[in-house]
Amino acid sequence: MTGTSPRPLHRKAVRRLTVSAVIAVLTVAALLAFIMPWSGTEQTPPSAAGQADTPPASPPAIAPIEEDKPAYIPDAAEVEALAKMLYGEARGVTSDTEKAACVWCVLNRVDDPRFPDTVLEVVAAPYQFAGYSADYPVLPELERIAADVLTRYHEEKSGGENVGRVLPADYCFFTGDGEHNYFTIGWKDTETWGWTLSSPYDD
Repeated sequence: MTGTSPRPLHRKAVRRLTVSAVIAVLTVAALLAFIMPWSGTEQTPPSAAGQADTPPASPPAIAPIEEDKPAYIPDAAEVEALAKMLYGEARGVTSDTEKAACVWCVLNRVDDPRFPDTVLEVVAAPYQFAGYSADYPVLPELERIAADVLTRYHEEKSGGENVGRVLPADYCFFTGDGEHNYFTIGWKDTETWGWTLSSPYDD
């Protein structure tokens, strides 16, 4: 009996040591897991993801609907001829609206089948614009009005509305007294234009 009694005590001691060791290992592992989380387990907040490596994407550029139209440049010869016509027919007129109406009258004739088809032919037609002469000077203020009206006329021909026309299309004649010009539909008409259209000029 003396040879068999120590064995159960030895086995119990071994079990206790083994259990204690396992508990110690598990405790240490749990502490390490709490203090130092495993790599890859920490989630990056969505708002910060990629900030360090990838710059934020810029919004897509808005494509233009259509390219800008090139600016219209009036014909230099037409501007010169109309400025010379204004020198002879309206240089004493103080109103830019009335001066512009003289240019519109020329353009009305260009569109009227009774008259020539170009500005140069209309202003140079015999016995029509008595105040026109190719030898007249081109004054800058008259050149400016001529170019402005030609630009508005071109816009109207391109489909524009309310372009700043100051004389209706059916007025093809005018007479003057040195201070004002009076526009009529027919050559011998006595009823003159009443200036009821809005003017783009500051008279």
